[in-house]
Amino acid sequence: MIKKVIKTIACVIGAFLFVLLVLFLCLKYQMSWKITDIGTEQSPDGRYRIVFQAIGEADWPFGASHAKVTIKDEDRIVDSFRQDIFDDGGQFRPANYSVEWMKYGVIITFMGSEQPDREVEIFYDGRDSFVGYSYEEIEDILRSREGIYNVEKISKEKDGYAIRGDGIDFRADTSLALHNSYPQELFKAVTDELFPERFRRSLDWDVKEGESPADLIYTPIISMNGPGSQDLNSYCDDICEWLDCCFDRLPYMRAKKMYDSTGLILSVPGYEKVRFGFNSMLRLDSYSADRVEFYNDLYTCIDRYLNHEYDFIDTSSGNHTIDAADRPDSTLNETTEINDDVIKQWASYDFEVVYDSPDGREYALVPIDRALGSSFYVLLVFNEKGNPDSAELLNTDPFNQNGGEARFITFLSNGITGFAALSYAGGSEGLLFETFDGGKSYQEIILPSPKIELPTGEFYNPFVMPEEAWEESDTIYLKVSQGPDGDHHSEKLGGARTIGIYASTDKGKTFEFVKEEAE
Repeated sequence: MIKKVIKTIACVIGAFLFVLLVLFLCLKYQMSWKITDIGTEQSPDGRYRIVFQAIGEADWPFGASHAKVTIKDEDRIVDSFRQDIFDDGGQFRPANYSVEWMKYGVIITFMGSEQPDREVEIFYDGRDSFVGYSYEEIEDILRSREGIYNVEKISKEKDGYAIRGDGIDFRADTSLALHNSYPQELFKAVTDELFPERFRRSLDWDVKEGESPADLIYTPIISMNGPGSQDLNSYCDDICEWLDCCFDRLPYMRAKKMYDSTGLILSVPGYEKVRFGFNSMLRLDSYSADRVEFYNDLYTCIDRYLNHEYDFIDTSSGNHTIDAADRPDSTLNETTEINDDVIKQWASYDFEVVYDSPDGREYALVPIDRALGSSFYVLLVFNEKGNPDSAELLNTDPFNQNGGEARFITFLSNGITGFAALSYAGGSEGLLFETFDGGKSYQEIILPSPKIELPTGEFYNPFVMPEEAWEESDTIYLKVSQGPDGDHHSEKLGGARTIGIYASTDKGKTFEFVKEEAE
């Protein structure tokens, strides 16, 4: 009898261990071995094909994702390899690669937010090295890629080619990609033509070279005519006209990487030079759509600079330049001490958006700066409501460098989970932020779309303005309106203008759309 019981127990344990092993292998397969098709690229002649696949999941929590890349010549495999992508824990996706088909091979560029771009060259015939292009092939590449139709000179040098095309002298290397500096040299040539002939301002250049000709960065140092603000309007007009001329010869989308890598360095008599980068505050991706916004951003940056609001500029460095967007508010830079006097001063400012805690404390979103019609806030907690001397600084930037008008702030019953909202774009849209540590840090929440159908059948989300957050039992609810510009009306609710209700059952980690309600 005992032997039978022992045997039964052994069988049960064995079955349990077997189930655990199966579960482990299933999980291991999903996380490390499963192959998922991500995308396919076809060569222009239809002969070659690249298959991109994801291997398992990205390493937890914020590690690399893993890709498998297979290049095929019809049914023959030319090459197959694996590549790790470091993109803040994101899964491998089409945004992580680009493909350029060349005559003798293909260039695959892998991109991630936590890594430099990495090029991989694959030759169609399986070779490991490249001997270079003929001059005729170089002309064809420059014509199709850069739009150069008159190649006047190509001369071979020790480490590449010296080329003159359409009146511009530039360099190219001998790689399969034929990296070249034509966009940079054209950008410099156009600028040199305009200053001081068209724009009466002195011009100098900050030059940085890299490993290949394409890594060259020209940043113009463009002066203001005098230290006062009287030249501010004229300067901003000149910069915008200069960019118009550059885009006319070299459109932004044709040389996006080149433009975004540079900017301008402002030189003013009596001031240290300051750099404004095109990949940060002075963004060019929407310039053609909204030139006025770019002008206003530039105007504001320079105005604050002339009024010494950028006290974080390092005047001890060699070139005395800094990206103005790195710290948009000088009072909040990491090296500036925020002492009790500063906090007391902020506590004396007018504020409207508050949360009264059950323990008697008051949390206030206090506007301490304003630019281009937007306010920037700190979060203070008043241990005694209405007493500035009791104020403590809880968060120097609750909206993570976003400006607008604060709409509400609230905390739930646990005292550490809370929400804050900010309107922007003239009050027509809003951003929602959540904290899990009592307001010390906030992160933006992207709510799922309710997928409201337009008459054409397309989905859209009319609910763009966070209005309220509350708690019922173990569920957190959010009310989101359409904002003042919304025009969605629900047929199911008798044609009423509606609001959206979202809910979370996991303490605010995720939300789902629940329903529409009449406003």
